[in-house]
Amino acid sequence: DFWLKLGRALGRMLRALQRSCSRSLLQRSRQFSSEEGPLVSLTHGANGVSKLLLQRPKKLNSLSLPMITELTEKYAGLAAAGTKCLILDGEGRALCAGGDVAEVRQGVLDGSTSPQDFFYDEYYLDYQIATLYERTGIIQVSLWDGIVMGGGVGLSVHSPIKVATEKTLFAMPETGIGLFPDVGATWALTRLKAGSAVGMLLGLTGQRLGAADCMYAGLATHYCPSERLPALEDKLRSLGPQVSDLDIVSSVVSEVAGDSKPDQEKAVLESNAAAIDRCFGSSSDAVAEEIAERLKAEGSEFADKVLKTLLSKSPLSVKISLEALKRHQSVTLREAIITEYRLAHWCMRDQPESDFCEGIRAVLVDKDNQPKWVPPTLEEVTAAQVEQFFAPFPDDHPRGELKI
Repeated sequence: DFWLKLGRALGRMLRALQRSCSRSLLQRSRQFSSEEGPLVSLTHGANGVSKLLLQRPKKLNSLSLPMITELTEKYAGLAAAGTKCLILDGEGRALCAGGDVAEVRQGVLDGSTSPQDFFYDEYYLDYQIATLYERTGIIQVSLWDGIVMGGGVGLSVHSPIKVATEKTLFAMPETGIGLFPDVGATWALTRLKAGSAVGMLLGLTGQRLGAADCMYAGLATHYCPSERLPALEDKLRSLGPQVSDLDIVSSVVSEVAGDSKPDQEKAVLESNAAAIDRCFGSSSDAVAEEIAERLKAEGSEFADKVLKTLLSKSPLSVKISLEALKRHQSVTLREAIITEYRLAHWCMRDQPESDFCEGIRAVLVDKDNQPKWVPPTLEEVTAAQVEQFFAPFPDDHPRGELKI
């Protein structure tokens, strides 16, 4: 009789716990669905010119899973709708400030499969955008008229035309949250016009760039003052059949921009190019500790600032990022993104296996900006720790390898 009563009591406790967990998951799901208005809008204009607008301005258009799903559906229907040129823009101060990683962190702590779903669907979408012109001939014109970070880079950096303005703020800050420069950036950053050393700097430190630096690096293809963007859109819509010609579209952006040039006052890349090359160049066999030593030996104000930034990042993330940037110098974008999904999967663990949850806690949840990294120094991160982030998935992985 005692054991029967105990079993019933435990059963009631378990059912209550299940109801509580279900309510918690439902509440978080409703946080997405209760946002006012659509998250994304797509309008089809004259002569095959469409405009895709991200509409989550209070969150700086950060990508939630429902937003990624909606974007994937809209991109899939572009060709059938007769789109020849797609203008990508964001409402408010950002194109997109990244993924909604605070929600992803909660999924990790809850032990749900939502983090795997988020990164799988995000990287799938990024690759579809990256190959959009190759597959369909649709020219994406990405307007960097504000903040472009993380997931926002993934939506736009692989497109053939990227227009920076005086409002542009570009960064891949992932090593500061226990992640790595993903969304195909481990591939793109090693192929910059300014050289792979600049890409290493950006990927390892999250260095923020304005329009002048984006142009110098080769991240942006054009500069145009923000106030002229409406005129640019009108000009594109008036092109007629020529809107399918990449060279003509490119020349139109230049024509509208006229002789305007980005402000060089806060630019740092070109003036420090030699130091960047000395510290981050020739890194095919360099380890992160060597890069830190080079920065220390450099002794300039710029190098000291970069060193301080580098040493503030997750040591584990810095070493994972460096290894990925090295490996992806000699692979295709497709291969790089497939590997990035593996890396993202292994990052979706709590400490001591990964710094992701701690990084998000410090930056976005508690906002104390005092992360406690494990291990705390570059020297304590072993090659074996880094290598296991590149390991294949276990058989019970909820999504399996990324299929693109």
